[in-house]
Amino acid sequence: MELALQPILAQLYTNAELRSRFFTNPEAVGAQLGLNTTQIQQLAQLSAPAVNLFATSLKRKRLGEVRELLPMTAKALDKEFSKLFWQYAETYIPQGIKKHLLDAIAFASYIEKVANIAPDWILDLVRYEKAWLEAAEPNKLLLVRRFRYAVNSSEGHLQQPFVALWFRLSQRGKLKCMQVRSLLF
Repeated sequence: MELALQPILAQLYTNAELRSRFFTNPEAVGAQLGLNTTQIQQLAQLSAPAVNLFATSLKRKRLGEVRELLPMTAKALDKEFSKLFWQYAETYIPQGIKKHLLDAIAFASYIEKVANIAPDWILDLVRYEKAWLEAAEPNKLLLVRRFRYAVNSSEGHLQQPFVALWFRLSQRGKLKCMQVRSLLF
């Protein structure tokens, strides 16, 4: 497969709607993607079931990585976590060297914006784990977030407002978190 087709192949592996359209009508979709006749023929020779299988395995791998980075959210949402991830995975493709971290942060943002999650403390839990991941960036020296529920405690998920501060003294310093109960909300 020629190098110029790699970005298109990546799109086919990560975008189910594009994949379906392409294998239904490779000439029209290939032309829309700016491919020439030879390139379209090369991609059309791929087995649609094999491409679908590989695409599914990529998403499963991503799901596993994100589940490890958002363990409390995964536990709280249980089966809903996977369901939401499959929906999300159609909308975002991570790029770069920290793609698992960025994927987890983007997924947490997706849950915050799109999902109708109950009970309310779960959204605070998502925000809390997302903040940990954001604070983990070495160039981030200070991050402050407010929460309505004590999602981080062994006391359960009480409606007990608090402020969390993640900080490090230098870019190579150890990340620390300090939590202060807040009566001001």
